[in-house]
Amino acid sequence: MSAAVSRPGCVRRVRVLHRVRRLRTGPALADGALVAAAGAELLTVVGEVGPLTLAGYVLAVGALAVRRRRPLLVVLATVPAAMTGYLWLAPMFALGTAARLVRSGALVGGAAAAVFVAAAAPLAYEIQRAGGAGSPAVLAAGLLGPALLAAGPTLLGRVARSRRALAERLTEARAALAREHRLAEERAAAAERARLAREMHDIVSHHVSRIAVEAGALSVTAATPEARRAGVRIGRISSLAMTELRDTLGVLRDRETAVSGPGSLADLPSLVAGSGVDTSVTDRVPASAELGAETEYAAYRTVQEALTNIVRHAPGARAEVVLAFRDDVLLVEVTNGPPAGGTPATGALDPGEGPGLGEGPGLGLVGLRERAALLGGSLEAGPAGDGFLVRARLPRSATAPGG
Repeated sequence: MSAAVSRPGCVRRVRVLHRVRRLRTGPALADGALVAAAGAELLTVVGEVGPLTLAGYVLAVGALAVRRRRPLLVVLATVPAAMTGYLWLAPMFALGTAARLVRSGALVGGAAAAVFVAAAAPLAYEIQRAGGAGSPAVLAAGLLGPALLAAGPTLLGRVARSRRALAERLTEARAALAREHRLAEERAAAAERARLAREMHDIVSHHVSRIAVEAGALSVTAATPEARRAGVRIGRISSLAMTELRDTLGVLRDRETAVSGPGSLADLPSLVAGSGVDTSVTDRVPASAELGAETEYAAYRTVQEALTNIVRHAPGARAEVVLAFRDDVLLVEVTNGPPAGGTPATGALDPGEGPGLGEGPGLGLVGLRERAALLGGSLEAGPAGDGFLVRARLPRSATAPGG
């Protein structure tokens, strides 16, 4: 299995190395080919020139190896060779490279003019020796070669530079188009989140509001004090549910501007007060702990789920919430005793074994464990004597993936 998995990765790495090697060796091979071609031309005139002229030819051919780094200097190095009228490949290669790499058109034009003048120098010398300008036809024919030597490589180099610039602009345009496409997709996703948020708000808030209204009526009209207190608790829970619903839907509308609601350690007193569970809270977290928002939110949800399940599965049981900070880890413990009737508690998070409230199997324990694991922490839950214990260990500062 490991060999099958690693083989595609090895193939990709080999391809990348091959491309890098090809990019590195491509210019070197081109430079070598040009130097070889100019050197071959040099060998054809070795026996026809003197030592000084031959040294100028060797300099022109050797300078081609650095024409990419110093294009204008290489052109100047080939000017003496062009002046003799015997060696043309080196000036042509150097001038074409300068026209392709140098941005300034004036500098390129000056280099081309220098090569033209140098190549036309032998003709001027012959005309001077002849004692006259000669016929216009002979003069034009004599200047055609130097003109082609200077104009041809210059035009080809500028065309290659223009094509490269056009390719770069096309690449930038494609990248800009891709960015616009991503932005359009993000805007569409944001609009869809906003639509879903509106629909969820309209549907869920209607039913939760009805629960709050019924709970308010129960707290006033119930025959027994216990029923009235239950109505008050249900009303508080409904109000808290509406607040959290608005906050959650606010995240769907705009994650950047969503208003933060209940979900920090500072909100635990109100959570405990509205839970309907006789709970004592022991907070041993120092003020200097500086816990992350995701860590506080996970701690809040752990306590909330534990208290909710105490109401479901151990009604009337007393609970204790302990918060402590050890070794950069937030420790959250929720312990409950047996129900008020004396029957041992089935567990604050055991699914589907509480009083007949109509719930199916719950996923509270699974959700808490997943939340803790996503933050790099852990959660354990199980019987503790006659009651039940939920213990979460959460890192000081953590960020949920995708947050």
